[in-house]
Amino acid sequence: MELLITLGIVLAFTIPVILLLLSVTSVGYENTAMAQAEASSRSLADNMNFVYAQGPGAKRLILLNLPASTEEIYAANGEIVVRIKTSTGTSDAVSPTFAKIKRSDPITKKGLFTLVVQTNDDGEVELLEPS
Repeated sequence: MELLITLGIVLAFTIPVILLLLSVTSVGYENTAMAQAEASSRSLADNMNFVYAQGPGAKRLILLNLPASTEEIYAANGEIVVRIKTSTGTSDAVSPTFAKIKRSDPITKKGLFTLVVQTNDDGEVELLEPS
């Protein structure tokens, strides 16, 4: 009986501490994911500007590392958007470009992958998945 009471008291103090640590870790993970999404968005925008400045026919292969909570990436209206899912809903990491962007379908990949940025004959920059 004494052992059961002692074990119950230990569990009563241990479980709330573990739950608190898990919630703090979750908030830190979301901040890291948002920072990673913003860095990827900036990198993609910089590469699109670089390819646009080179003119028609220019092409570049980019290696991106996006968080697991990424929902989509798209380029339109002079900006690159990386949308991630958070505990409060969705959050967008947006970076502006001066390049003329050809609107493309959203890309839904996560983790480490490559994308192709190229300028077409009309001088518009396209964001494509490598084939």
